[in-house]
Amino acid sequence: MRVPTMADIPFVVGLVNEHAPEPMSEETMRLEWSASYIDVDRDARIEDDAYVLVETIDAKRVWLNVHGRPSPGLFEWMDAEAAARAPKALSGAWSTDLTQLDALRDRRFRHVRSSHRMLLDLAESTADPQWPDRIAVRTFEPGDERTFYDVHQEAFRDMWEPIEDTYEEWEHWFLEPSALVPDLWFLAHEDGEPAGVAICHPHETRPECGWVRVLGVRRPWREKGLGRALLLHAFSEFRRRGLAAAGLGVDAESETGAQRLYESVGMRTAARFDILERP
Repeated sequence: MRVPTMADIPFVVGLVNEHAPEPMSEETMRLEWSASYIDVDRDARIEDDAYVLVETIDAKRVWLNVHGRPSPGLFEWMDAEAAARAPKALSGAWSTDLTQLDALRDRRFRHVRSSHRMLLDLAESTADPQWPDRIAVRTFEPGDERTFYDVHQEAFRDMWEPIEDTYEEWEHWFLEPSALVPDLWFLAHEDGEPAGVAICHPHETRPECGWVRVLGVRRPWREKGLGRALLLHAFSEFRRRGLAAAGLGVDAESETGAQRLYESVGMRTAARFDILERP
């Protein structure tokens, strides 16, 4: 067991992608390791066939990234780190990774939630967006960074186990070149007041797939069809770019009914990620 170095990134990405339906790129791993809230020397360990990252979310929660086949010693290191940092640990694995799920259950983790990866074949027709009264939509313009950040954070406070990023953390992930695709960032507004956003870009390892990374509507504009209109608008723009598919991730039990929205426009569940919790 040792601390990984940048030279280990291809090995770690290989472990992460072993069961992943949407592979991670080496560049994304570099972004993760360079995030302000990650200290690789403190948070990560690798073995010949395993990788573990203990990510502190806040004083109450840690997230445990577990990949490969950790030894008992590596699991013990992970457990000790988690217990020292917060009273609750969350982890998970793709539903096809039965070995990892069984290993987590053996360590008293219990299933609490699932996330679905949903896809749409863009060769299938979808309805034209119907915008609510007084709503207009435009793409990202320089100076919009804080607006997109604010709407994203506000809209996602209603998620299960919400995580509020600082602007600097959000900037690290969303303003890097592969994510910031200005003509695929959409801002819906009413007389200039931001109402909702869709932050999209081509998938990092499947460039033929348009990825809806964030779809969020502020509370005063919910239940008016705005989320549906933003989603259908994104599909139209993906087709205009010649993309073949659209995809996104969603909490399978979203309190805002997101899963039902995506199914209503023809998206289908392609994979499931199970989330487990241990007090």
